[in-house]
Amino acid sequence: MHKKPKPPRWQRSLVLLLAVVLGGAVVAYAAWRVSLDLALAQTQVDAQRHLRFVAHELTGALDKYEALSQVLARHPALAGLLAEPAAKVRVADVNTLLEGVARDAAAAAIFLIDAKGLTLASSNWRDAQSFVGQNYAYRPYFRDAMASGGGHFYARGSTTGTPGYFIAHRLSGPAAGVVVLKVSLDEMEANWARSAGELMLADARGVVFLASRPEWKYRTLQPLSAATRTELHDTQQYGDLPLQPLQREPLRSMPELRVERIATASSRLRAFVTEQAVAGRGWTLLSFTEIRGAEQIAAGRAWAAALGWVSLLLGLAYLQLRRRRARERLAAQGELRAAYGSLEARIAERTQELQARVDELHRTERTLRATQDELVQAGKLAVLGQMAASITHEINQPLAALRALNDNARVFLERGMQADAEGNLEAMAQLTQRIAAIVAQLKGFARRDELRVQPVPVAAAFQAAVALVSAEARRQRVTLECPPVPEGLAALGQQVRIEQVLVNLLRNGIDASAEKGGGTVTLRAEVDAEQALLRVSDNGPGLSEDVQARLFEPFFTTKRRGDGLGLGLSISASIANALGGSLQGVNRAQGGAEFTLRLPLA
Repeated sequence: MHKKPKPPRWQRSLVLLLAVVLGGAVVAYAAWRVSLDLALAQTQVDAQRHLRFVAHELTGALDKYEALSQVLARHPALAGLLAEPAAKVRVADVNTLLEGVARDAAAAAIFLIDAKGLTLASSNWRDAQSFVGQNYAYRPYFRDAMASGGGHFYARGSTTGTPGYFIAHRLSGPAAGVVVLKVSLDEMEANWARSAGELMLADARGVVFLASRPEWKYRTLQPLSAATRTELHDTQQYGDLPLQPLQREPLRSMPELRVERIATASSRLRAFVTEQAVAGRGWTLLSFTEIRGAEQIAAGRAWAAALGWVSLLLGLAYLQLRRRRARERLAAQGELRAAYGSLEARIAERTQELQARVDELHRTERTLRATQDELVQAGKLAVLGQMAASITHEINQPLAALRALNDNARVFLERGMQADAEGNLEAMAQLTQRIAAIVAQLKGFARRDELRVQPVPVAAAFQAAVALVSAEARRQRVTLECPPVPEGLAALGQQVRIEQVLVNLLRNGIDASAEKGGGTVTLRAEVDAEQALLRVSDNGPGLSEDVQARLFEPFFTTKRRGDGLGLGLSISASIANALGGSLQGVNRAQGGAEFTLRLPLA
């Protein structure tokens, strides 16, 4: 019986090579798939958290104007004009009233409509495109308000062409009518464009009316029916815009994970899609997160798994080679002794080759770790981009001072007080530079630069902080007291950050004192051992036990909705720790609260 001949050696080597390559491909694909699923799952969690924050921010911003429309509906001047629409004096008074309220509330427009839809007065009565005399009876917000007391509608203005969210409230009485607020969402849309990820907001019909990418705006999530287009044309919600559907191609669809390709004439995006309903308005908020980062992480881990597979096979091959050499040594002891020196050299050579491959594997591992660090840093930058609200919180204080100085400068110019007006303009220039410094510092948070501290004159920091909040204090009838600072007192830190903490504490003290009808907020400096103690005290209601327990917790606030995000004390405590100091808040024995910023002496 003849033995079956063995295949040629080159065939056996080819089969072995194919098995190694196929095994490596399977291992790499499995690692890629698992890593991608994990990365997408984490992306989903982050996107949902971001959407909840954006939806809360949007709802909070609109709720403020909802309350304003109800207050205006009860104003006697508006009811008087509805009763006597031909009275020119009443028209002028209401125009002036609505103009002032719109300016103070940062509303795009406020106007009064009679029961037939005719606009009697408007905040933009001075403009060439004034709403006065226009009839808006065809608008859904007017019909809804007349029928049920309130109406809401997002649309492009039929008079001005500018988009906005319309909030309508009916005035009841002998002469019925509707007061309407038009709110611009352009600032929120601009914040979306600067944040990480892509966002769009669609109405109940699937028309996108806000988007972080301009090319998505006024596109639809799906084709519109003829009846829907007719209804939109009758209400002129979006004017004569074509409202073409977005090109959305599903790439992966699972119950909890959805990936799509979205294409327009100028861009193409492969993104993870997350949706969030905006409560009470019938809108849908969509987030599109680029999956390239998740794919890069998965690809890196797949390469690592493939290299691990190769390393394992090399190790097994090395062991097999050792066993083969041992059998050869036992079978031909005499020949092995003769070739001992040559064999040791060959083994050393093979060992050196394996060591070189292991070193290459270590270098690859270090490269992967560095890549992961870069991805973590990118995530940090994304979080900073999402926190548009906290950046607004940082610059609102100098902006408020700018507004007060601007109003004063206008009065001085009207009265011919040129020198005083120039002084205000100079202060406004300094505050503008101050805003730039704050924004530059916030950018610094995202860099890896080390914190550089230097001696900061406490008196200069006090002077700048008091200047920023003095207008707010006068408005709320609160007195600011700042006893003389010990001569030459300087603390280690950064002046912008120290002033930022002081302004936050002063504003909190002003708000607390104003709750009791006005009071006094004191800013003073002391020296204790090797520390500078910067104290801010007020005579407000003080801190309850619950507030003290959560004093520096992010997003915790005792203020009314819309008056604060609850980030001021959290950010201030972080700044104090970064400067090598601390921030503490306690109740005063004589009433009120006192916050102490401790910093090392210079």
